[in-house]
Amino acid sequence: MDETSFNFRGLTEQELTDLMEKFSDTLAELRERHEVAVSPWWTEAECADGRELFHVLYAAGTPRAGRDARVRMARMMDRCPAWDTALPGLPDHVKLGEIRQEFAWSIGYAWWHTVRQQHVACLVFPAVERRDWQPVSAVDQANSATAEVKVFFLAEPSALTSFWRSLFARESVAEPDFFDRAREAFPQLVLADSLSFRKFDGKYSEMRDWVVQVLSVVHDHFGEAVAKHGGQPAHVQAELGRHGLVLSPESPRTRSKPKIMKQRAVLHEGETYHCEWHAKKDPHRNRVHFSLPEQRLGGRVLIGIFVDHLDTE
Repeated sequence: MDETSFNFRGLTEQELTDLMEKFSDTLAELRERHEVAVSPWWTEAECADGRELFHVLYAAGTPRAGRDARVRMARMMDRCPAWDTALPGLPDHVKLGEIRQEFAWSIGYAWWHTVRQQHVACLVFPAVERRDWQPVSAVDQANSATAEVKVFFLAEPSALTSFWRSLFARESVAEPDFFDRAREAFPQLVLADSLSFRKFDGKYSEMRDWVVQVLSVVHDHFGEAVAKHGGQPAHVQAELGRHGLVLSPESPRTRSKPKIMKQRAVLHEGETYHCEWHAKKDPHRNRVHFSLPEQRLGGRVLIGIFVDHLDTE
């Protein structure tokens, strides 16, 4: 929780009330699946000249906001656990870009973890425009070393998918951890238990980033393209091609061969799904096969097969 983002300067009472409600909605949604930690000193954050957040939320001071919004936000914040202040070397202050930020306790906490290759995202109050990966520099008080890293800032729950996806490369996610991370990064996809990078013609390190790209495009665009074009393969294929990937269904000739098409059938939780749509890494090897959006999966897409190549003849 980035307490420096609680900047209420210049906001009308109605604007501040609306932003508090939006922030509480975001916090409630995030806390359904994730732990959101706060600095133990968050109530002391200066939200206006000479005014601490405590006075606005708990004492109805200025800048003013509606009572219900204040009470709800205060209760939501009170329920968040405090992060560990005893970590060795937490910085006293940080520089966000070229701007020195005093009392940026949580940004410093995120910086500390990021330096150690354990990225922590910072939730911001929506009045500020701080979003996505931003450069943060600080001095590690344990060894006096200065480092600049990038820290992720978000104001909407939907932005978390971008954060999780970035971590595959930023943290060099290892093969045993890939699928657990992928379920966070691609919540509208279902990953078959039989998936394995070892079925590709290539090492995990060679395939990982391409697979992340495939899953990103399928997650973000495939279902929409299918609906938009009424499932017409050529139009769906053309639209998805704009994202830099080759995705297509099997050819009519391949679909006419039942024995070969059986290789595209995937058993998942006792039900069979047909995964004839696929992404191609190379013309003659390495495929990711997936289904159309499935009502049985709540409209989600099943990622069913990683493979070097399936038979077409």
